[in-house]
Amino acid sequence: MIAWLVVAALAAALAIWSLASHAARYTRETETRFPPQGRFIEAEGARIHVREAGPEHGPRMLLIHGASANLMELWGPLAEEFSPLHRVIAYDRPGLGHSARPRRNAHTLALQARIAARVLEQTGGPALVVAHSLGAAVALRLAMDHPKLVTGMVLVAPASHPYPGKPAWWARASASPITGPLFNLLIPLLGPMRSAGAVANNFWPQPVPVNYLEHAAVPMIFRPSAFKASACDVVASNKEFAAQQPRYGDLLTPAVIITAEKDKVVSPKRHARALAADLPAAELVIAPDAGHMPHRLRTDLVIAAIRRVNEMTSAAAAD
Repeated sequence: MIAWLVVAALAAALAIWSLASHAARYTRETETRFPPQGRFIEAEGARIHVREAGPEHGPRMLLIHGASANLMELWGPLAEEFSPLHRVIAYDRPGLGHSARPRRNAHTLALQARIAARVLEQTGGPALVVAHSLGAAVALRLAMDHPKLVTGMVLVAPASHPYPGKPAWWARASASPITGPLFNLLIPLLGPMRSAGAVANNFWPQPVPVNYLEHAAVPMIFRPSAFKASACDVVASNKEFAAQQPRYGDLLTPAVIITAEKDKVVSPKRHARALAADLPAAELVIAPDAGHMPHRLRTDLVIAAIRRVNEMTSAAAAD
């Protein structure tokens, strides 16, 4: 019996070593394939990856990506359009892309908003903020806690309000101190094989654009540390939304909210429509058949929304 237990323990140790080796190799290869495209700043004790383009003194725009993503998610469809005249700034949220993650409270929207504030302060000051999904909750907290840094907001398929039930099973498994260490070692092995289905769910009912996984650097999320960081954000989201939602009614920042009624990832009724009702200075735009990805499938609506918020800001300044 003891001999069998020893053999089983050695086999388990060998399997874990093999998974850890594969995870380390996947991380190295993926970070080489998708190297940093910008510079690094220090914010709240973490090294944050920031990318900028456009005239230094042009109108400023900050892009904030959502869960399981990186700065390329919004950079791809928007930077080329706006960088000729605007200063476009994007950053990897803590623990994602090439950004490090603070050791404490990185899952809280308050700390994530402080990091966004430090990004703005170290790149030139106030900006119009364009944010997707969970990034919209960060943008809202940024506007509430640091109002002088946000001139307006475009919130795309926002996640913003408390929701029933538990977070996704994969997020709970990854964030758990019990199951997380082993589960996250499996992600570089299993994640890439399942990524096509997960991405298709985001784009439903439309097909996934050609080369999207490459253009958005999707393989970066299957590094164990990045997957865990995103999972911790998702697991904390319901409590964080509940804490800040009562403050939305006091937020007078001009905003346009873009949603798609067929979004299968974030309920438009529970989030975007509720947010439009809560924000005193918000307009709601429906992107037909765009699922959770209006910025990729109906970029024209996002561009129009950015211009609309600029008009709203100019009108408010004139008053």
